Amino acid sequence: MPIPRRKIPAQLATATPTELTVDDLKRQLTDIGLTCPDSAEDKLQEYITEVESQLQRGSTETLAILRPATDPTRLAAGLGALHEDWEKSSEGNWTPDATGFGYGPDLEYIQFPTHFDWLAANNPRFAGVANSPPTYTGDFDSVSAVKMLFVNVALDASSTLVKGLDKASMQSVLSNAISPLSDANAKNYEPGPDTRVIFLVENYDPSTQEADAIGVLTIWWDLKIHDYKKKSKDDPKHRTSLEVRARSVLYSSVEELKADVLAVETHFKSNAFMMIPKPTTEVTIFEKRPPATRDTFVHSLPKVATEDSLQAIVLFAPNLQNVGCIDNTASPTTTTYSKSITSGFTFSTTQTLGAEAAFEATVLVAKVNFKVTFSISFTEQWSEETTETFSFSVPPGEKAFTYQGYLLAQILTFDAATGTYSYGKPARFVTNILTTSAEPLVDPT
Repeated sequence: MPIPRRKIPAQLATATPTELTVDDLKRQLTDIGLTCPDSAEDKLQEYITEVESQLQRGSTETLAILRPATDPTRLAAGLGALHEDWEKSSEGNWTPDATGFGYGPDLEYIQFPTHFDWLAANNPRFAGVANSPPTYTGDFDSVSAVKMLFVNVALDASSTLVKGLDKASMQSVLSNAISPLSDANAKNYEPGPDTRVIFLVENYDPSTQEADAIGVLTIWWDLKIHDYKKKSKDDPKHRTSLEVRARSVLYSSVEELKADVLAVETHFKSNAFMMIPKPTTEVTIFEKRPPATRDTFVHSLPKVATEDSLQAIVLFAPNLQNVGCIDNTASPTTTTYSKSITSGFTFSTTQTLGAEAAFEATVLVAKVNFKVTFSISFTEQWSEETTETFSFSVPPGEKAFTYQGYLLAQILTFDAATGTYSYGKPARFVTNILTTSAEPLVDPT
């Protein structure tokens, strides 16, 4: 008996995608000052028909099409911001019912360019697809340049999806794709980049309120037309460039989506509901072993993701271990002591940290009448144990104890299938931080 395929629950209501009409296109062209004969209604209908004929018939549908709620030039450096910066742009195939679409914030968080790129580079399970074709350039009349914008934005966006984007949804995206200019007297049409964030759904069944997959598609474009209002019978064309970028990811289970959000939050230490994620590299050192929870996971040291698991190293209970003592109280000369010490994780297997990993932790060890604070930078070098030789000297008539800082460490594993967290066997993280004291600080045993 075959194992039934898992579905994604979602409560959606049917909707009619916004159409690209002659009136809408004429209004957008008029708004940017294009009122030439080529923008006559019969001509515009021909353009719309020609654009529609070039759109592919995909089957991936949409349930929200969003645009920047603020000046789109703020997005010049990337493919999107987080959810506080977005508003409804046009209608898709579906719309969330009164209960809302609970996956939206997580999908917006994933599509943020820094997060998407990090997942693509570091998570072998991540199924995201990006498309950044070379800049389109050429000489066109202004209306034909707009037509090129429509066709290439639609095709490049759809190309990131195995099943392609629903044709009616593509038309909805294009229904308001001509960005207005802030300066009506501008010589060149250079409104700055614009973008759309589109929530995706595959094979949604309203009778069961389940879908085969959900996802997000981000499309970014920047159209420039030189001297776009100039009218010349001899040379009616204008130098035009169009840059397009698209990226998308589909999830066949809620658990996969949650696992990717967890991986990003653990690496960047940023919250999914922040408008602008401000990365922090601070890892928490707990006083004692914390409970196996999501909060513990995201505040711990992330390991390199594998296809099988998502893990973080939890660090807690900072302490000192004695690595040397010189009792020079009865000696008239200075005594020097040398010893090789090993630092790193003591797990039975190598713990791999990413090549770009750079996390900081501040550690406080408090003993009776003594406190020591030290900082640790966790980088790729800690993936392996290292051995170094240290020396310390004690003058005549003195005694000194040397200690090496360490932390208890346990691997916390997230099981995406069950949504649970569990600890592995305990170990230590032995630092390369040394401190000395005239009095013993730890039990000799």
